Amino acid sequence: MKLRYKLENKLDRFAIPYLYIVIITCIIIGYLIRFMAPSLYDQLLLIPYMIVVKNQYWRLFTWIFTNPFEIMGSFISFLFLPISLFFYYSLGRALENYWGKVMYNLYIFGGMLLTDILIVIGGFYYYYFSPAAAEHVASFPTELNFAKTMGYYGVDSIYAGLNVTHFMLISIFLAFTVVGGDHMVYLYFVIPLKMKWLGYVDLLLLLYYFITGGLFTKLIVVGAVTNYFIYAYINKSKTMPTLKDRKRKANFVKATQKGYKAQRKRGKADVIHFSNGSIIPPGSGNPEGISIHKCAVCGCTEISHPEMEFRFCSKCNGNYEYCSEHLYTHQHVQ
Repeated sequence: MKLRYKLENKLDRFAIPYLYIVIITCIIIGYLIRFMAPSLYDQLLLIPYMIVVKNQYWRLFTWIFTNPFEIMGSFISFLFLPISLFFYYSLGRALENYWGKVMYNLYIFGGMLLTDILIVIGGFYYYYFSPAAAEHVASFPTELNFAKTMGYYGVDSIYAGLNVTHFMLISIFLAFTVVGGDHMVYLYFVIPLKMKWLGYVDLLLLLYYFITGGLFTKLIVVGAVTNYFIYAYINKSKTMPTLKDRKRKANFVKATQKGYKAQRKRGKADVIHFSNGSIIPPGSGNPEGISIHKCAVCGCTEISHPEMEFRFCSKCNGNYEYCSEHLYTHQHVQ
C-alpha cells in the first residue's frame, strides 16, 4: 500500500475538516484585530528577534492571524480583498475535496512547521552566531520603532514582521496547479489563462522575493518551495480531471449502463474469465487470494484498495485496466 494511503488511514481521525475555512477565518480575524486592537496585532507578528531573543515563542503559531495583503490607504486593495480571500477559499475547498482532509492538513501544517523551524534556526544564527550578531541585537529596538512609525506592517522586514500568510497562500495556489494545472481561470475576469501558467508566474515571484529579500524572507521562500516540491513529487501521478475528462467519464458511464441494461434484457449474465482459463459463474464470489482487477499504472487491486473502482480504457491498444485514480490521467498505450 502506498505511503499516502497508510498516512490517511492512521491520521484521518486527527485531521481537521474544512481547514480552508479555518485559515480564511483566521486571516479575517487578523484584519479585525489590526484595526480594532493594533497593540494586540503587534504581538501576533512573526518577528525573529522577539522569538529567539525575547523568547516570545507564541509568535510561531499566531502569525496565521496576520494580514497577507496590505489594504491600508488603498481603496482598490480593500475592494479586492473579499475577492482574493474567496479565491483562496475556493482553492482550499477544491484541494481538500480532491486530496482528502489528511493530505491537505499535512500540506498546510507541514509547510507551517518547516517555516517555523527555518525561522528559529535563522534567528539564532542572525542574533547569536553571525559575525555581526551583537550589532544586530543592539540596532533592533531603534529600527523596530522606526518601522512602526512609518507603518511598515505586512512587509518582508525583520523589523515589521514577516508576511508569512502571504507566502502560505502562494504555496496553496502552487499546490493547486499540481492537480488542476489545466483548469482555466479568467485574469481580471476577462483574460483566460491556465492555472499552471499562473503557477509559473508565482514561482518567478518567489524567485524575486528570494533574490531581493533579506535572510528571513529567503528562509520563508525556501520553506514554501520545498514543501511544494515535496507534495508535487508525492502526487506527481495525481491530477484533477478537467472538463473534458469529466465529459469523457460521463459518456463512459452512460455507455456502460446502456450495455448492462441491454444485457439484462437479453437475460445474459456476466462471467469472469481469468488468464489461466478458469471461469467463475455469477454469484460464486471471488476465490481467496485471486484478484479480479489490477491497475496497469500503480498495480493496486480490489483486495489492496477495496475503495477503488476499476475500468478498462477504450483508447488504449490492448487489455489495460485502471483504477479510478489513473483512469483519466494515464498515458494511453498505442
